[in-house]
Amino acid sequence: MAYERGGLEFFDMEGERIGEPSLFRLKAIADGRSTTIGDASVTLFPGITEAGEIKGYVYSPGLMAPTQIDLPIAEERAVQGLCTGDSSSGGLIRIAYWTMANSMSLTTGILSEVNGDLTWTPEASTASVIPVTSCVFAGGQLVSSASSDSASLTRGEVSALLSLEDGEPIQISTDYGLTNTSVAIRDGITIEAPRNPTALTALGTLPAGGFPGGVVVVAGETTRGEHQVVFIDPSEITLEPVSD
Repeated sequence: MAYERGGLEFFDMEGERIGEPSLFRLKAIADGRSTTIGDASVTLFPGITEAGEIKGYVYSPGLMAPTQIDLPIAEERAVQGLCTGDSSSGGLIRIAYWTMANSMSLTTGILSEVNGDLTWTPEASTASVIPVTSCVFAGGQLVSSASSDSASLTRGEVSALLSLEDGEPIQISTDYGLTNTSVAIRDGITIEAPRNPTALTALGTLPAGGFPGGVVVVAGETTRGEHQVVFIDPSEITLEPVSD
């Protein structure tokens, strides 16, 4: 979790803080991937600083707080946003990003770990027909979007694209955003879901935890004016797909 005008904190699936917060100023952070570098097990989250630089943010059980590291991505322009996905070529993580100077093109590449060092393998740039404000790897494809945020929810044969528009409920699409349906989020027993969501991410499968159908994580403002991050169970979609 990264706050505007705030720092970076890590939480587990029980909502408990892991380690201490760090005062890194970020304007974007993407989904991370776990790997082993040397003898250390780490989870790496690519992110963008307020100055527009791509950096890596590392969690490891041996660290007291999130740590920032340099990534071997040679980009001289200020970066505006990014997204991450699985790499089919054996790398650690696939990254796509766009710059403040050109929001009509996505630069992609593969970040890999080789003998304890991180390497970057560039791919061809991907043109967009619209100015990009978010992107996501869905069903193995890179999807650019004019939504304020987007995420992929994939589990088995279910491949859905979640997106946010300012002041609107979460949208879900199974045709890469060509058609969208609003998703109603129910409150929990003691938790109020954000009525004005501002950011989201999703996983269709989890290695552990009480979310058998995956999890959708949503941040935003509730009707009480409080800003919260909540975990949402998407089992009605991933375990019992709704038929037309």
